Amino acid sequence: MKVLLVTSATPAYRHYYQAYTNLPNGILYLASFLEKYGHEVQVYDGYVDDRQPEDFVAFNPDLIGFSVITGPNLEGSVTQSREFRGLFPEAKIVWGNVHPSIMINQTLLEESVDYVVIGAGEHTLVELLDNIKTGEPGVDTIKGLAYRKGGEVVVNARREFINDLESVPDPAWHLVDVKKYSGIGLNTSRGCAHRCTFCYNKSYNKGYIGYFGAERIISQIKHVQEKYGAKYIRFNEDNFTFNRKRLREFCKLMIERKIKIQWGCDSRADLSEADIALMKKAGCVAVGLGLEHGSQRMLDFIQKDITVQEMENTFWNLVKAKIRTSVYIMYGFPTETIEDFKATHAMLSRLDDPYYMFNRFVPFPGSVLFDYCVKHSLVNLPERLEGWPEYLMRFSNQVNISKVPEEMMSEAAARWRATYAVQRFRFTLKHNPAYFWTAITDPGKFFRELWELAKFHIQVNGFYKIVKKKLSTPGKEPVATCAKAQAR
Repeated sequence: MKVLLVTSATPAYRHYYQAYTNLPNGILYLASFLEKYGHEVQVYDGYVDDRQPEDFVAFNPDLIGFSVITGPNLEGSVTQSREFRGLFPEAKIVWGNVHPSIMINQTLLEESVDYVVIGAGEHTLVELLDNIKTGEPGVDTIKGLAYRKGGEVVVNARREFINDLESVPDPAWHLVDVKKYSGIGLNTSRGCAHRCTFCYNKSYNKGYIGYFGAERIISQIKHVQEKYGAKYIRFNEDNFTFNRKRLREFCKLMIERKIKIQWGCDSRADLSEADIALMKKAGCVAVGLGLEHGSQRMLDFIQKDITVQEMENTFWNLVKAKIRTSVYIMYGFPTETIEDFKATHAMLSRLDDPYYMFNRFVPFPGSVLFDYCVKHSLVNLPERLEGWPEYLMRFSNQVNISKVPEEMMSEAAARWRATYAVQRFRFTLKHNPAYFWTAITDPGKFFRELWELAKFHIQVNGFYKIVKKKLSTPGKEPVATCAKAQAR
């Protein structure tokens, strides 16, 4: 059977997302699994691929699968699903990933979508393709599948998670032009063991977490080194360092085998000095820390299960090891007060104003806080799929469900957009001045990274301008409001 796997980009935002593009490893893992079972697969990544749906007429797919998350580019998935339906009326169109897995009924209101794959899609897609080809197994017996029947939505039993992640083949990197992407990223685990209330993981992965072993990671690194000339890789999972045994084994193998490649990852802010030293020796040059907030009350509210002091200690230990450390900050949570908001900026000041990502809280479907916001009438949900991009944009920029004055939050966000690049330059100059020797020892790398920094600064501000313009279009009514705003 012929399968086309798609990630769609909404044209209005595609230019800004192209500044930083990641390999679509999710659908590349699906592709390799389907190839293992004898299916012919093509990948259409709208973020880097200039082709249009009509360019796949000659391929004539039997199944078209979309990977869809909540965000501006969901609009592109809706539009292209309809376009593909017009071009291939006999093909089955399937949506998967977090958003359709959580919002099953609403997704299947879209007539161009035939099926929703809930959770991991490998085995579900193989069985669905067998059904399309032979009629067996019966569609009602395929676990992890939802569909329409007689005007009603049918949700089959949930599929078990893949216990042996090692059995999944490496991503089908050969189906994309790797050189078109900003960098090479690897995904070596699935799920998360933590319970942060702003995250979808608890409802989507049900506490499941699976890992590749250290040897498998090494194997993938060597492949992308030899095949694609990778000099730096980033581990894209939420918390690469959670499994300390695996982390230490991986680092020791990197050191023992003298594998010369630099790498970065995201981590929880609870690393020991010994682990940081080992990571540094194994080639780690960058770590992103999900601090989220500087108020202990808010950390407890979002169930981070960590203290402010622990986070600060980890940050400074990474900086001391000369590992480039960025932090992720969120603000505008329900119940957040002026004092809480100020506590975050006090923490950033104690961290000597590092480079940080600064995002307003958005209640994402599947998170505990999403349910909290619905229960407390803090959101009005979009009635159809098309409403979700605007929902996200308004929450990211306009809707305030906290107790912090809007003016205070907007001023802080504007200051961050204006100074992000300068802060990063200043912090590096102060805390890792030796880095600037690369301007002499490796000028290509130095100026490439300087350009990447400038490009990100341009991207952030350009994206904000286009969103602001879109949200201010006359005749647009908010798709989500807050109780406090209604009271005013």
